[in-house]
Amino acid sequence: EIKGKTMGAIAYPVFVMFVGVVVVSVLLIFFVPQFKDIFAQMRTKGQLPQATELLLAISTTMTNYWWILLGIVAIVGLTLNQYLKTPRGKHNADYLKIKTPLLGSVFLNLAVARFCQVLGTLLQNGVPILRSLEISRHAAGNLILSDSIEAASEEITAGERLAKQLEKSGHFPQTVVEMISVAEESNSLDSVLVTISENLERTTFRRLETVVRLLEPMMLLILAAMVMFVVLALMLPILNSSNAL
Repeated sequence: EIKGKTMGAIAYPVFVMFVGVVVVSVLLIFFVPQFKDIFAQMRTKGQLPQATELLLAISTTMTNYWWILLGIVAIVGLTLNQYLKTPRGKHNADYLKIKTPLLGSVFLNLAVARFCQVLGTLLQNGVPILRSLEISRHAAGNLILSDSIEAASEEITAGERLAKQLEKSGHFPQTVVEMISVAEESNSLDSVLVTISENLERTTFRRLETVVRLLEPMMLLILAAMVMFVVLALMLPILNSSNAL
């Protein structure tokens, strides 16, 4: 349900960014080259602003070497896709997910919520805690958390408490660790874990809605900045010439 709502919410910002990239690409490939001859004389006199020089360089690169750029993008995409299929690639991708600004806490809380939900449900149905931890760590959907839970399981075998080991990993929210600690002392771990999961899901979805709402103005600002750069870079030489006259 959360994935569906999120995809529906980000559809418009993604569409805006796609249209923006297309518009700017068209400007750089078909519109900007028309000004090359006009600015050629100013370049020889050293009167062409740096912004205009940069714009013309970008336009020339995209016009003459677009096939190389597409090839580079394709190669990078395929290489990245293959890398993400490797164990190390998956591990690094999951680490970046929970460390990404704005969305990192969302990914982390959702993974913790899945872990708590599965672990609490298994314990409620009489599954031994070590077996429950083994199943629930895979259900978390994040290799970083999975490794932390596996390490905690080994310590629990030696008689340590779950909350202490989860806190030691540094990847679990402090409030979650404290609630698990209290639940262990009161022998109500199964029900508390389910409650933690429900609370995390509600809190995370509210945060996710806020982040998604911020995406729309951010995309519009980025699009406006790109178009403004193109316009100003083309207008600066004309304004400078007018002032000189």
